[in-house]
Amino acid sequence: MHKNYLRPTLALVGGFGLLAACPPGTGTTTETDTDNTGTETSTTEAPDTTQAPTSEPPTTTTTTTTGPTTTEGPTTDTTTTTTTTTGEADGPLCVALGGKDGVAELVTAAVGGVLLDDKINAYFLNSDVDGGNLSTCLNKQLGALAECGGVVYDCQDMKAAHTGLGISALDFADFAADFSTALDAHQANHPELGDADKDTILSALTDMESDIVEDAESNLTVYQRVGRKPAIRTLIGASGEVGSFLDNVALDPAINGFFGAADYARLNTCLTRQVGGIDGPSKYGLEVDAPAPADPGVGAGNPCKTMLESHEGLLDSNDNTGIDITDFGALVGDLVTAMNTAMVAQPDQDAILAALGAMCEDIVVLESKNDCPTAQKLEVVEATAIGGMVIDEIYDGTFDTMYCHDLEVPDDPINFVRDIQVTLGINHNWVGDVTVKLVSPEDKILTLVSRPGLVDMNDDGSGCCGDSANLSKDFPITFKDGAGNTAEDLGKVLANTNQIICKDDNIDPCEWSPNPGSGPGMNFGDFFGDTATGTWRLCVADSNINDAGVVDSIKLSINRVKYDPMP
Repeated sequence: MHKNYLRPTLALVGGFGLLAACPPGTGTTTETDTDNTGTETSTTEAPDTTQAPTSEPPTTTTTTTTGPTTTEGPTTDTTTTTTTTTGEADGPLCVALGGKDGVAELVTAAVGGVLLDDKINAYFLNSDVDGGNLSTCLNKQLGALAECGGVVYDCQDMKAAHTGLGISALDFADFAADFSTALDAHQANHPELGDADKDTILSALTDMESDIVEDAESNLTVYQRVGRKPAIRTLIGASGEVGSFLDNVALDPAINGFFGAADYARLNTCLTRQVGGIDGPSKYGLEVDAPAPADPGVGAGNPCKTMLESHEGLLDSNDNTGIDITDFGALVGDLVTAMNTAMVAQPDQDAILAALGAMCEDIVVLESKNDCPTAQKLEVVEATAIGGMVIDEIYDGTFDTMYCHDLEVPDDPINFVRDIQVTLGINHNWVGDVTVKLVSPEDKILTLVSRPGLVDMNDDGSGCCGDSANLSKDFPITFKDGAGNTAEDLGKVLANTNQIICKDDNIDPCEWSPNPGSGPGMNFGDFFGDTATGTWRLCVADSNINDAGVVDSIKLSINRVKYDPMP
């Protein structure tokens, strides 16, 4: 056995990276025909032009076999002519395997065993895997190792073919075990294949492990840590499989009305592929016609549906309603219970739940989509150390008489306003002089506070005098809808003019609901459904003598959502 054949043929494990390892058009096809005289002619088609031609011209060999001599007749000579286009004879190992046909038989059996092995078949049961090239390359690999005449391995080397697949030591060991099983069965049909021959093949396979395995400890991904496809399939389970996710769902009155007609075998396969595709080899939606009993309920013509397609129009048989965010929460809870039962580690639970959370928008009905974690975000735009002077006694109801600071809210696909809060840090010695307004990019105005303690008939700065308490930048005030205090009462309980709001009145948190007084607007709900992107302005004014102020900080917090809340 020539040592130079061993290295490339270790790509017997190349099934993991079959698409990269086996470029199209490099296959060699062997056909065997029998003519009318009973002579077998073996013809090997030349590979395409991407492969270098053989260096030796075709030759014809004649083998003469002399039959036994009997006393009843003359000696009979039988001559068989075999034409071999390669000009190379099969080596002893190739002959022991049964020639090229025997190699193909072994490869077919090994691939069949792998496709039925849930521990590793997730690498193969995807429609972007070229099964024809897989068989071609494996035939070449084994044929080259066995020194079958003219067979050359010209697929990718194993390091390049398997980079990025995340194959673990356990994956490799299971593939090798499946191949060894196929080899044992092949030996039973080809007794001329000795144990030493099998050792040669398996040693070559083992030597390639370092080029194929990227996850030596079998723990670099959620897929590996959870226990690969068999453990995921058990975690998903089915109705009646106690402790599994789907059994929890079937027993949950909050959501089991959605699953009365469920095909649990198909549901298990699709959900297993979904979880197995988080960072593992499964590719959801690329299902194939797998050999039974692998991946039941799906096929090339019946792939797993997208989340939007599978949940659109789905109704709860108990109340005839669609899936809302509460239902989705119940689904998540049932999955968490199943993962706890299966003792899935918390970081892996978090990764699985993050993947499920990303599907929320496609699962729930329109009115619940903005409650999905991926359909909302909190945008915070903040300015500090502003030093904005609020000029004393000039406010007349116009923005020209106010100090205004612009806040730029960036563009984002999640762009509708659901809620807003404003936090203002300001030094001012007479809160009853202060008016604060927020202006949206659409020029919509909300008065957050208008001279607390003063019944102002007009929004023009007239009248005297409002509450005398002080505002300090060290105790910033937050305006938000639903706060426990109204902005009209800022400083109301403080009798001393030197006392500071939210310090000396012990109001904590320092939160106040907007009170426009005689100014425009009602509350932050005025901006509900508006566009968040653009320039927002916060303006502050003073309406009476002797108490100017300085704006130190402004924080604008916008709860943004993806879908128009007012369609």
